[in-house]
Amino acid sequence: MGRSVTPDPSPHQIEVEQKIRAHEAAMADDVAAVSRVDEHWDEYRQLIRQNALVFEDAGVALGVDLPDVQKRLAAHRELDRYVGQLAQEQSEFVEEAARVIRSAAEAESERLRREKAGAPWA
Repeated sequence: MGRSVTPDPSPHQIEVEQKIRAHEAAMADDVAAVSRVDEHWDEYRQLIRQNALVFEDAGVALGVDLPDVQKRLAAHRELDRYVGQLAQEQSEFVEEAARVIRSAAEAESERLRREKAGAPWA
């Protein structure tokens, strides 16, 4: 019984396969970089939140009925809300950026796969 032998890939196919792997690795790096930005924003949001809570506790200890304390507590609450809003918007932007990166990368990978499939065998 004869055994079917798959021919070795051509140099062009090897080159295209390397491009595919490099492209997929670059896409993964880009998505990871975008995710790190989101993580940094989340850490910043948490830090501001903790800071606002510390000021709330300090305000209670000093006496929330003092006008200066009320003013500073209001400013910290506003900063906390603002940073929370920015972090949420940044997270949405990051998610969209990751989708765009993945979509473009998948389209390019598919193009390269078609190129590889259509390449003649040596």
